[in-house]
Amino acid sequence: MRNAQSTRATSNRKQAPKPAYDRALDLLARRAHFAAELGAKLRQRGYTEAEVESAVERLTDGGHLNEGETAHMLVRSLKRRGYGRRRLELDLRRRGADEAAASAALETVDDEDEQERAAGVAARFRSSHPSRDTAALARHLERRGFLPRTIGAVLFDAADDAVAQSASAGSGRKKQRIQGQSSC
Repeated sequence: MRNAQSTRATSNRKQAPKPAYDRALDLLARRAHFAAELGAKLRQRGYTEAEVESAVERLTDGGHLNEGETAHMLVRSLKRRGYGRRRLELDLRRRGADEAAASAALETVDDEDEQERAAGVAARFRSSHPSRDTAALARHLERRGFLPRTIGAVLFDAADDAVAQSASAGSGRKKQRIQGQSSC
């Protein structure tokens, strides 16, 4: 008896699919979406263009779909994960962000912040790959979406630090030699 009921319930679900609005709410419950991204997912699930437009409009009017807020959330998330400006722009475009919302979200990315994130990524790369050369680090930063000027600044800062460290180590050895000679 139980199997007959569960079979009937399953067949009822297949006969009466969720309205596009309800399906869109399910998708938004998992994570924030852009209107274009949500529309594409609904179309992929077989909803008509009219159903999709109606659902997206209703969600926007109800405050459930906010392009600007979603763009800012995505940018903050990717920045925390150590990605650069180019990657942020590409992800916003790939996910279908509105141009105005994407521009406003990208205004929060300044050059100093970008360089700090790149330096952090470089430090983690160097600690986990100590034998890799500078070119490998540059390629890694490029894959993370950092701009060439940021990569150059991070690499040159690191080179300046290495020169300063070797100079201070060299002067320390000189002092030891001089102290050793004066004690004779």
